[in-house]
Amino acid sequence: MEQSIKVSVLVPFYNVENFVGRCVESLFTQTYDNIEYVFVNNCSTDKSRDIITDNMAKYGVAAKCKLIDHEENLGIAVSRNDCLDNATGDYILFVDSDDYVERNMVELLVQAAVENDADIAGCSYISEFAKQSIPMHEFYPNDHDKMMRHITMLRIKACMWKMLIRRSVIEDNHVRFLPKPDMVDDYLFCCQVVYYARTYTTVQAYLYHYVHYNPNNYSKRAAYNVETQASAIMEVEKFYREKGVYDVVKQELEQRKFFAKAPLVLDKKCINVKRWRELMPECNDGWHNLPFTFGNKLTFWLADSPLWRLVQLKAWF
Repeated sequence: MEQSIKVSVLVPFYNVENFVGRCVESLFTQTYDNIEYVFVNNCSTDKSRDIITDNMAKYGVAAKCKLIDHEENLGIAVSRNDCLDNATGDYILFVDSDDYVERNMVELLVQAAVENDADIAGCSYISEFAKQSIPMHEFYPNDHDKMMRHITMLRIKACMWKMLIRRSVIEDNHVRFLPKPDMVDDYLFCCQVVYYARTYTTVQAYLYHYVHYNPNNYSKRAAYNVETQASAIMEVEKFYREKGVYDVVKQELEQRKFFAKAPLVLDKKCINVKRWRELMPECNDGWHNLPFTFGNKLTFWLADSPLWRLVQLKAWF
């Protein structure tokens, strides 16, 4: 295919020596050639940097690569912003340094974006666990309101790494990651770029491999924490209200709130009914129309009643 479209592949990394070799091999052997690679080293203390530079030489791509070293560990959000600040492509594609991609991923995404004049081209992905691989199908409707609802409620996973995004959508609207250590930063970013984009398309293929078994993965340490999710959701709500589209996504946002804090009632490892009652209380009765079991619905009813301490007792059994 014609390759006038330049793609910036953005890879922040930190202590991924057991994974990054496979990652960069899948990137440096792409069937699409017009790619620049931007790596940001967030103060790795292992051999990650050496593995990347060795593979640059091995595959003869050093001239197409930028490697930025941080002098102190400033967190994943700052690393991602540095990637964006150093990108010059027509489109950008984030790749997590412990994941890997199919070798025709960039080609297929660019082809779909060009054919459909799309601001965002997305694909399905495979969740890779130690003992199994699970295909995760996703569909990106070419409808602005539907896309906002999909990303808000996570019908499309709110991660940048499976979306080819027109860089002007990001730059013209000054979209960046918020460097808040107590917040899942990619949820807000994805909701913002979906809002600012106007055209979307889907590649019907599983092109990205999302690795769950890296113990140093950023998301393993923070992304699924109830409080960090809640912080991101509240930032997204603020954004939607500022843009005047809150009513479009109100139902999905309320459901997202409820699912995010449900572990505070259902999961014995983090049960805290008092905090559940206080955190985003406007959605406490959201269980009525959600697909929970009768037992879970009864638990939510008790948690929102004067008998809520009965639910807290679950933590002792």
